[in-house]
Amino acid sequence: MIHRRFAAALATAALLAAPGAALAATPGAMPQTSYQAAPAAPAQAGLAVTAVRDWLVSVGATVSEVNRAEGRISVTVNDGPMTWLVFFNGCEADVCGDIQYMAAFSNATITPELVNQWNLEHRFLKAYYTPGTTAGAAGTAIVQYDVLLVNGVGTEQLIDPTSVWVGVLPTFATHVGFFVPEAAPAQ
Repeated sequence: MIHRRFAAALATAALLAAPGAALAATPGAMPQTSYQAAPAAPAQAGLAVTAVRDWLVSVGATVSEVNRAEGRISVTVNDGPMTWLVFFNGCEADVCGDIQYMAAFSNATITPELVNQWNLEHRFLKAYYTPGTTAGAAGTAIVQYDVLLVNGVGTEQLIDPTSVWVGVLPTFATHVGFFVPEAAPAQ
């Protein structure tokens, strides 16, 4: 299953990632200068859209080209039987300050109560319910996970949140009836 391979690649990446250099300051006074340096212009916080997409591909995900529609930037990830999106937010010159993982599941068993139960019992991935667009149409459960991005860390900052996303998403999919749990063998 593609999902397990993707999750295994993420777990391996997490183990192999070298911790970033620690910032340390030498105790004592700062040297005095006769001039004040102008503060550096702040760099745009976050990661480039292409860096995120390329990282997802590098850890084994099947990722679409970057989509730019209706003022939104996203990529689609095909993860075995599931498909999910990564939305890029707070972007300036294609460097974005945060991303949002999102997946939607629709079937006749999804109710607002079922989605509320998920939100009460689980952390990190939060969901909401939208009713069908026509009478009798199935409702949809949309699940999301927001990740703030910082400068200077690179794509390594994606390892943990993406591991959470791909680890918990199948549990949500089962909760809303997308995956049906296997029956226990007869005894």
